[in-house]
Amino acid sequence: MQVIRGPARILPQFFRSATAHPPPGLRKCVPSREPCFLSSVLTTVNAKLILPPSFAPAPVFRNINLLRSIDLTKPYSKEVISVIVENVSKEGQTEYYMPFAADEVTKVSFFEAGDKKAPFGEFKVDEVEFDPQSPTQYYRILLTEPLAPGNQITLQVAIGKTTVVEPIPAEIEQVEKQFLQWTGTQYVASAYVTDKQKTKLKLPNNEAPEFTKLTAKSDGTSDPTKVGSAFTYGPYEDVKPSSGAGKTVKIRYEYTHPVIVMEKLTRDIEVSHWGGNIAFEEKYVMTNAAAKLKNQFSRVKWAAASYYGPPTSAIKALTYNLKVGSIGPYFTDEIGNVSTSRFRSNMRESHLEIKPRYPVFGGWNYTFTLGWNHDLREFVRAKPNGEDFVLRVPLLEGPKEPVVYGDVEIRVILPEGATDVKYSSPIPIIGEEHFLHKTFMDTIGRTAFKLRFSNVVDEQHHKELIVTYHLPKTAGFRKPFVIFTALSTVFVFSWIVSKIDVRIGK
Repeated sequence: MQVIRGPARILPQFFRSATAHPPPGLRKCVPSREPCFLSSVLTTVNAKLILPPSFAPAPVFRNINLLRSIDLTKPYSKEVISVIVENVSKEGQTEYYMPFAADEVTKVSFFEAGDKKAPFGEFKVDEVEFDPQSPTQYYRILLTEPLAPGNQITLQVAIGKTTVVEPIPAEIEQVEKQFLQWTGTQYVASAYVTDKQKTKLKLPNNEAPEFTKLTAKSDGTSDPTKVGSAFTYGPYEDVKPSSGAGKTVKIRYEYTHPVIVMEKLTRDIEVSHWGGNIAFEEKYVMTNAAAKLKNQFSRVKWAAASYYGPPTSAIKALTYNLKVGSIGPYFTDEIGNVSTSRFRSNMRESHLEIKPRYPVFGGWNYTFTLGWNHDLREFVRAKPNGEDFVLRVPLLEGPKEPVVYGDVEIRVILPEGATDVKYSSPIPIIGEEHFLHKTFMDTIGRTAFKLRFSNVVDEQHHKELIVTYHLPKTAGFRKPFVIFTALSTVFVFSWIVSKIDVRIGK
């Protein structure tokens, strides 16, 4: 899979800001007594591409056949667009543009593109910035090779969007069914003429009491057609770019699960070469964005419903599939340790199930902390010289339930004395900070950095954060030397004090 290199940022000194004109590509920092950072951000979506305000995509392509599949089985939507694209110009083309309404761009969590024969993420993607006041914004897909005139390519695009569904009605009874409503468009907005296109929507079940009905097709069949839990709008022929996105489409369907939103996640990763351990700690501010309770919570109704185990929109438990070999998990909240958790670990899995102190209904919040440890050898590899290391850790290790993350902070704490630090992220970084983290018996402090992300979904769980750093072998003697020096100082001081004669007279 090919990813995009973002602009390199170099910090010759630990607390200095990035240079105004960083050199292209990667180059090593000059080692110093203080940690040195080189940030190489590998992302699926690069920094915004700046274009003139008069920008408009040239009509160099034609969409022969387009199929949009929208998955609504989670509290966010995942669109997979498969389109056969033909080059109708007289020259080879490498840039394909996809338009979005200005209010839709802020909902995009991830955007990946590739050829049908290759995995998603093969093609470089840029978010275009040309006129902030324009009602239409663009993403640019850069093909790896120019598409020759008259040739075709099957382009596949995966788009994740958040805040595209809402509970209707907004309030329900404690034992009442929950319904969500998705709002979208009839057409796939395109900068090029589309000969034929249709949209398929996959729902979590067959219960869809309300949905938008459009004008019947030319053959007399209804639009949309429904087969099981899937709706199909179209096909539509000869859709011009001037047609925009067509009519607004709404579908209200039953969703018998909570809508879990982690408003804030703070994830700490602490590396210790001394103990051969890596410690993870995650602090969550969780809310349930499902339909709110119409009346007060009834413990009697909850106990009765729990006996039969019907589906509910309340958060009863969360399940974490940790890496095999995880040990010492703990679960706390603002009150203290929470005993309602279960951890199962064997040679094949490390399964952690937690239950909040109370069921979290729609509109309710819950703040908690999780932590666990693991053998460092599973995450860190040493290079032949024994002083350069590569750390590979999952970007997120949240629950297996569908989750949307608002703000995410990932803090990586490396051993004391680590220098020449480089890190790469699989998703765009919106903020970063480099600092020293001081703990017990540290001298100059441990090398650490913090990365900030926004609008992330659980699709990113399988992606990795990669960190490389230089740790000289002499750094391992720093802490023993400090302990020896401290004890020796105390001993010498005690010996000197014992030799002082404090007697009055002979």
